[in-house]
Order: sequence, then structure tokens, then C-alpha cells
Amino acid sequence: MGFRFDWLVLSKYSSWFVAGAWMTFKMALGGIAIALVGGLLIALMRMSRFKPLSAFGDAYIQFFRGMPLFVFLIWLYYGVAMLTGVNIPAVTTALVCLSMLHSSYLAETYRAGIESVTKGQREAALSVGLKPSQVMRYIVLPQAIRTVLPAIGNEFMVMFKSTTILGLVGVEELVKKIQFATALSYRPFELYSILALIFVVTVTVLSRMVKLLERRLTYVR
Repeated sequence: MGFRFDWLVLSKYSSWFVAGAWMTFKMALGGIAIALVGGLLIALMRMSRFKPLSAFGDAYIQFFRGMPLFVFLIWLYYGVAMLTGVNIPAVTTALVCLSMLHSSYLAETYRAGIESVTKGQREAALSVGLKPSQVMRYIVLPQAIRTVLPAIGNEFMVMFKSTTILGLVGVEELVKKIQFATALSYRPFELYSILALIFVVTVTVLSRMVKLLERRLTYVR
């Protein structure tokens, strides 16, 4: 007897899909929000003329770009508890790991965008009386962000897919919910098929949204 796709199992665990998807989106959105701010701060430190700040920014980028998310999750959630007796909540652990790792990548993205703004524009802004902080805020950063927007969108999609291993520390995101449902139903094909479909559709929609935003910003320019 051949395999028969059981649609009922999808209906039975549909509420689990919704709960898991909501947690996945919260983790991804929270992580990228923190990483966007953190990455900009690290990029500005990295480009600072003050040597200790520049050294810290460079060390941060090199360290966290080389740290696998899997290892960081295990170390922060279990290692800190073993060493200090302090138990960090699973959601907090996940947000810290996602945001710190991805802020290191975004820092380099920001730096590339900032350096793409020509020196002449900065000098012209300074010549009309703007302070260096105002030049960065009103002249450099708006242009830099437009330039690196596709890369930022890409980073968000990578982070969204990275949430699939947060179940390691007990975060009940979409994959964790699917694993629970599979253990109860013994129908992995149906459940993992819908999981794959959810991720493919979501990433496709996100990529379209980023392209649309990019076109609008180009038009405004």
C-alpha cells in the first residue's frame, strides 16, 4: 500500500503551528531590532579614531562573526548556569544570542554603507556649519541605510531561518512545535512539509517587501 498524505494531522495541530510561528516571528523581529541598533553602534566604534573604541569594535566583530549560533546558545544557557548558578530564561538567551551574532554582521554592513558616502558630501556639510554628529545623522546615515537596505533585509531572512535551532534551549518556536506534533502523531512527512512551506512562503514574502521598500527609497532619492 502506497503512502497517503494525511491532511487531518495538519488540521489537528494547526493551533500549534500558529503558536510556533508567532514565537518564531517574535524572536526574529526582536533579534533584528536589537541587532540593527547594536550593529550601528559597533560600526561607529569600529570607525572611531579613538583607538580603544576602534579595537573593541574590531574585536567584537571578529569574535561574534566566528561564533556558531549553536555553540553560543549552549554556552550561554547551560554554561552560565553551571558557572554562576544563574539561570537565564530561554527567550532572553535566544534574543541575546541572535542579536549579538547578527549585530556583528550588520556592523560590517553599516560600515560599508557609511564608507560609500563620498568625502566631498561630508566636507560640504561641515563647510555650511553642521557639526560632525549632525553630518552623520542627517547626511551620511540616511544615504548609507538606503545603500545597505538589501543586505539588511537579507540579514533578517537569515535570522528568521536561524530561529529553527532555538528549541535547543527550550524556546517553543515553530520547529519545536513541529517536533512535539511529530512525536505524538508519527506523521513527520506531513508536518515537516508544512514547515518547509511556511518558511519558503515567509522568506519569499519578506524578500518581495524588501525589494518594494528599496524601490520606494530609490524613487524618493
